[in-house]
Amino acid sequence: MDNQETFAICFGRELGSGGHTIAKHIADRLHLKFYDKELIYIAASKSGYSKELFEKSDEEKSNIHTFFTNFIPFLGDTDFYGNQVDEESLFSILSQTIRELSEQDNCLFIGRCAEYILRHKPLMTSIFISADMQDRIDRLTESQHISAEHAKRVIVNNDRHRASFHDFYSENQWGMASTYELCINSSKLGLEDTELFITDYIRKRFSL
Repeated sequence: MDNQETFAICFGRELGSGGHTIAKHIADRLHLKFYDKELIYIAASKSGYSKELFEKSDEEKSNIHTFFTNFIPFLGDTDFYGNQVDEESLFSILSQTIRELSEQDNCLFIGRCAEYILRHKPLMTSIFISADMQDRIDRLTESQHISAEHAKRVIVNNDRHRASFHDFYSENQWGMASTYELCINSSKLGLEDTELFITDYIRKRFSL
């Protein structure tokens, strides 16, 4: 690999799969810039919009029908698009932020269609982490102190929202094997061994 060329790792994950934890550990292990919710704050800073505005776009909290429409009343004098701001324009800000960051350093991105946004980047790999439903439920009941029934509802709604956001902006389907280079069920190896497996894949993929 050309030492002057940066690479990007784009993670998709099911809620409760342990994907966020795995991705963060891999980023630390390989000394990569890690971007999850940080992306919306960087995008806000670059665009001039408030971070609260971008927080409303978090893919884990909204569905596609309210994803950006909530923004419009808050635009005010910061509407540098000349009152032509719509969901495509706002997503464009996030996309440009991801592209710029990926050119500056070796990065690991969580969600937000990063694998589609960076599809033309020569050194990019995409990974999706799933898990068995019972393991997902167990993680949520423990971390959020909710009932198993409530946890399952949260998981189903969250999957639907993530898929709606991803599939609206991407030509590919969220969670489908054909969308990613590597898909793995963390329930089969456990979180630690899944992390090691993916780390080994990344090392070989980019000759680290």
